[in-house]
Amino acid sequence: MKLLNGTPTRREDARLVLDNILFATDFSTASDVGLRYALALARHYQGKIFVVPAVAMDPVEAIANDARQRAFGESRTLAMNWMAELELSGKMDGVRHELSVGEGAKTALPNLLEEQVFDLAINGAGCREGQTLLLEPMVEAVIRKSQCPVLTMGSHLYSPANGHLKNIVYATDFSPESLEASRYALSLAQEFQARLILLHVVEGLEPTLLDEKAQIAKPYELWLGKLVPDEAQLWCELEFLVEFGRPAERILQVAWENHADLIVLGARGLDRLGLPGLNSRKVMCNAWCPVLTVSGLLDSHKQERFWRAAAAASDSQKEEMIKEAI
Repeated sequence: MKLLNGTPTRREDARLVLDNILFATDFSTASDVGLRYALALARHYQGKIFVVPAVAMDPVEAIANDARQRAFGESRTLAMNWMAELELSGKMDGVRHELSVGEGAKTALPNLLEEQVFDLAINGAGCREGQTLLLEPMVEAVIRKSQCPVLTMGSHLYSPANGHLKNIVYATDFSPESLEASRYALSLAQEFQARLILLHVVEGLEPTLLDEKAQIAKPYELWLGKLVPDEAQLWCELEFLVEFGRPAERILQVAWENHADLIVLGARGLDRLGLPGLNSRKVMCNAWCPVLTVSGLLDSHKQERFWRAAAAASDSQKEEMIKEAI
C-alpha cells in the first residue's frame, strides 16, 4: 500500500494505491470475511489479488518439518478446489486475480512473486490464540520485502463484515510506527467518506474524577488533532478519544461500541503475521472486525514536525491552565 504522488490536490496526493493485494487463505470462516475485504478493496482501487494458501497450526506441531509439509500439501489441494468454486460462483468477476498453486503456477508465478512488490497483505487465515500462521517461505519473503501493511482477520469476526468501511478506529501510542499508521487510517477514511475515531489509551493511570480525567486527556486530544490536516473534515467525520486503562481492552471496547469496520494500528517489526507486539496481537486475535497493522517509520523530518506541533499544543494547554488558575 503506497501513497499516490504528483497529483494536484492534497486529498488526491494522500490517496492510497492498491495495485497488488496478496491474500493468504486457509479456507476458514475468517477467510470468507477476508475475501470480502479483498474483493471490495480490489474493486475500489482497481487492484489485482494474488491468492496464496496458508496454514494455521499449533506452534509445537509447526516445529516438525514433515507436519508442515503435509499441511501445505493439503492446503494446496484445497486452494485449487476453493478457487474453482469461486470462479463458478461469479464472486471473482471483474477482479484480476491469480492463484499460486497448480500446474500453471509452478514456474511462472513463483518468479513473479519474487519480483513483485505488494501494497497490502491480507491474512485471511486469521489470528487465533495458541496458533501460528505458516506461509510458503517465498511468500513470507515477499511480504517482508514489500514492507506492506497487513490486514488480519480475528477469531471473533461478526458475519455482516463486507469490506465497506463506514467506521474506522485508529489507535496510537504516538510511537513512530503508529504515526505512520495515521496516514493510512486518514486516507482510507477520506476514500470511503467514513467516520474516523482517533484514539489514545493512557496506560497505568485510571483517574476516577471526571474533572481529573478531562484535565489529563486534554493534551492528548490536542496531539491527536495535530495528526489530522484541517481540510480532512471536509471528507470524513472525525472524533478524538482519550481512554484510560489497558490498551488492548480499551481499543477493543471502543471498536465494539462504535461498530468499527476496521481498526488501524502501528506494529513494530516486519513479522506481523505471527509475532506482532503483545497489545497488537491481543487486538488482532480478539477484534470483531479486521485489523490493519502498519510498520515502517516516518522520516525524521516528519517525526520532528509532529513533535514540534505536539510541544506547541502542550505549551498552549499550560498557558490556558495558568490563565484559568489566575
